[in-house]
Amino acid sequence: MGCGKDSGNHSIAVPDVVLAQQNRANIQGLILLYDEEGNRQTDMSGVTVSIDNSTVSTKTGTDGKWVLDSIPYGTYDISYAKQGYGTGKIMGIYHAATNHATTVISKSESMAVNSSIAVSNLVITPFNAAIQAAGVTGFHIDPVFSNPSGKNKYVRLFFSDNGSVTSNNYLAEVKVRSNGAATQLNDFNLTTSFFENLGFKKGQTIYVKAYGDSFLADEYTDPITNTTIFPSLSTKPSSTVSFVLSNK
Repeated sequence: MGCGKDSGNHSIAVPDVVLAQQNRANIQGLILLYDEEGNRQTDMSGVTVSIDNSTVSTKTGTDGKWVLDSIPYGTYDISYAKQGYGTGKIMGIYHAATNHATTVISKSESMAVNSSIAVSNLVITPFNAAIQAAGVTGFHIDPVFSNPSGKNKYVRLFFSDNGSVTSNNYLAEVKVRSNGAATQLNDFNLTTSFFENLGFKKGQTIYVKAYGDSFLADEYTDPITNTTIFPSLSTKPSSTVSFVLSNK
């Protein structure tokens, strides 16, 4: 019996598991770690990198690189954290088929160790008479803390109109450099106009609390709570101090 040639066009069935694998690829990035002085760490391993709302995670190697293997195409928010370093987020990573097998996040992320600064006091003094005579009113604010190196550190001040001010409950904040001395040449000067621009009014009592912070500008907005996260703050803030904004 002869065999006839099949002239029909037939597609080849591709197993679902193969199709699923074709719609996946790796996601890769880099996280750099720094010490409190701003020096890059030699070992940048141990940062946990995870896809939000999933159980998928990985860790950085000593060079800070990380890879999430075989991730389905889509758009992802990625979180990263390491004990002693706080947290961070990479928002809206678009992961899709390209000429490359991996989606590479070109911008590296940075993390600094949590600040070890324990602010023991906040010294707040009004501008002297000579400055006020020139028509400028305001306050010198000096965060006091132990600082054997004498090098400038970073402190974040949180302001509120009530005494329960914290890094999670405030009306305004500002990051300053300080050497920790009670009286210093580079004390931070805040004018009455500065506070008015923040929404405070003359004659109002303002409350302030200080936290040690890192040199990095690493704050970010949590997309769920819509609150600002300051991941490198010290766990030992100052006591709350208050002052009255001058009526002049």
